Amino acid sequence: MLSLLWIGGVTSRLEFSLATESLWSSPTTLLTAFTANYAHVGSRHLIDNLLNFWLTLFAIYPLVAIAGWNRKFRLSMVAYFGLVPFVIAWVTLGALGPLTSQPAAGFSGIVSAFLGFLPVVLFAAAARLTDGQIHPAWAIVPFFGSLSVAFGIPTGTYFPANPTVALASAISAAVIAGVLWQVQSPLSLAQTNRQLAPDHRLALLIGSTVFVFGIAGALVFVQPGTNVWGHLAGYVSGFLVPYLAFVVVPLLR
Repeated sequence: MLSLLWIGGVTSRLEFSLATESLWSSPTTLLTAFTANYAHVGSRHLIDNLLNFWLTLFAIYPLVAIAGWNRKFRLSMVAYFGLVPFVIAWVTLGALGPLTSQPAAGFSGIVSAFLGFLPVVLFAAAARLTDGQIHPAWAIVPFFGSLSVAFGIPTGTYFPANPTVALASAISAAVIAGVLWQVQSPLSLAQTNRQLAPDHRLALLIGSTVFVFGIAGALVFVQPGTNVWGHLAGYVSGFLVPYLAFVVVPLLR
């Protein structure tokens, strides 16, 4: 679908204008807030996003199977494709609207949403493989850690470093890790890891590697002019959807 839209040359009609005052300015504005996420301004833009999408799903699919999260993954996908585009447009407009009037387009925000899903399903798979020695709630630790890195390093043209947010995120990661360790300390994980099947260990390794390099590529090492705020909005939304729905809510119950 992404390729056909680009080949059809309809990108200019799908882009979201940052010159608008709000998402609710007109029906067209609201529509383009959604469609802009499926439009690309050039072949390299399209190919980069498709490659990143494939790599992210390459890491996610085995973990979904291990965790038994097939239905949870499909429900998350509905949110990513249908609702997250509006969050991305809203955050982008609020952050970049006063700075530039250039149109926004690209699938990278939604790719970042799938990147946000990755640490949650990674720990869900780890929980299944270790018989609950580690809980999926641990996913919030690398999440806050990644935010600390993202806000600690100036990125792109419109995303300056914010040491306050970076420090707060790092402290949050450390405090939450300490609390989770006190609640359920995974002291025997090293021994459990040696007992894992090679394909399961490989799936965890690939998931961890893609997560680390995905964060670096989406939030740290980007080309000038990249909409890092859109990436961040997609990533945070992509994490919160499964974490709140499939980790926090069951704990509260």
